[in-house]
Amino acid sequence: MRSDLGAGSSAIAAFFGKEGVAGIFSAVDALDLTMTQVRVLHHAAEADPELSGKEAAESVVMSMAAVSRAVDSLVRRGYLERREDLVDRRMKGITECGRRAIRYSEAVHRDMIDRFVEALPSAERERLAAALAPLMERPEIASRLPRPQSGA
Repeated sequence: MRSDLGAGSSAIAAFFGKEGVAGIFSAVDALDLTMTQVRVLHHAAEADPELSGKEAAESVVMSMAAVSRAVDSLVRRGYLERREDLVDRRMKGITECGRRAIRYSEAVHRDMIDRFVEALPSAERERLAAALAPLMERPEIASRLPRPQSGA
């Protein structure tokens, strides 16, 4: 059972990874960013509350020089901002422009998954929803679910 579940989960992840690549490249092109810049933005969005250059390099597993170039470009273009910090003057925070870019790239990815799910027969969609329900309650997954809009 364990190997079947692992193999199946891996196959699903590989499918969505491959299918999502075209969408991600499309989003990156539309935003006129590099993949490194998008990765840094995603990590900056999740940083609490800000990201140092060293943390950025470690999180995207790239050299400090490559990440520094990406960060400098993101700062110049208004996606990140440098913030004063008594300990580390190189702290970076994501701007609203950066958050919009992240939301756009996530929407492109989510749209690809939505199209796949919508193409499933209704019985398969129901089984998928039932199987995913307990996983979506796990804190590490629930924290990544979209939050309900206020007033909706």
